[in-house]
Amino acid sequence: MKNNETTVFQGGTSRKGAPCAMHRRSFLRGLFALALASLALAQHAFAAPSATVPLQVSPGRATTLAIWEPAQARGVVLFSSGHGAWPERYERLLQTWADAGFVVLAPLHVDSVKYPEREKFSLQQGFGERLADMRATSAYARARWPGLPMAAAGHSLGTLISAVQGGALAGLGPLRDPGVVAVLGYSSPGRIPGLIGPDSYATLAVPLLLVTGDQDLVPGFVTDPADHLYPVQTAPAGDKRAVVLAGGGHNLIGGEPEPLFERARQLGTAFLQAELLGDARARQLLDAPPPAGERRVSR
Repeated sequence: MKNNETTVFQGGTSRKGAPCAMHRRSFLRGLFALALASLALAQHAFAAPSATVPLQVSPGRATTLAIWEPAQARGVVLFSSGHGAWPERYERLLQTWADAGFVVLAPLHVDSVKYPEREKFSLQQGFGERLADMRATSAYARARWPGLPMAAAGHSLGTLISAVQGGALAGLGPLRDPGVVAVLGYSSPGRIPGLIGPDSYATLAVPLLLVTGDQDLVPGFVTDPADHLYPVQTAPAGDKRAVVLAGGGHNLIGGEPEPLFERARQLGTAFLQAELLGDARARQLLDAPPPAGERRVSR
């Protein structure tokens, strides 16, 4: 990311030292809108994860880590929830991955309405703490399940966090997780003013699947569903693809409507199986001609 193209927040100024109040306000409004959208996930009776353990993120902060663990682990998925949401809100999706043989690890982010000291963190601070959460989660995975292939996945703002683990936003610093070999995203935060610029995804170094819908809007922030394709369109060519589901909104992964949720869950699981396990049948499902009501974008 080139500094003359994208403002990076550091104490309320750009890296050049100039005030960035306008970009900061846009950034904050966008995160607030994403929070409202993420919290609108369909209500279901949420099942508990296999375990919830303490996770020391930094010397001064800890959080909880939700774990969905299969009987026989074949791979690991690091999951970042949408802004304001929490891991158990995605239980139907995450349990599917566990049933397919993947350990799913999802930390509780400081911007979650379930985080006990949420008010202590600004929206901008929360972004940095999310990255710290995922670094600690990755270290936990490597220590407990050494040698297993690992993917990063997320919803909405969590998709951006996962992309950073795969090499995006390199202009912010050495944030890539070398253990992450694939990124799976459901929707995206779109083009966040002051954070996402033309080069933001130019350093994404691993395969990407982005699942979105042609009604994927965030009122007051994302007004064009095509904005969610930006990670695929601006990433380096090769193994970057998006699937656009007709009728799908920002929270299709929450079960609205149910047929689209099932398709999104199927596609995501197949991607993990293909990229982490080398599953030929899963690869065929991904490469098959799209059915009616489905559009593919690849790079």
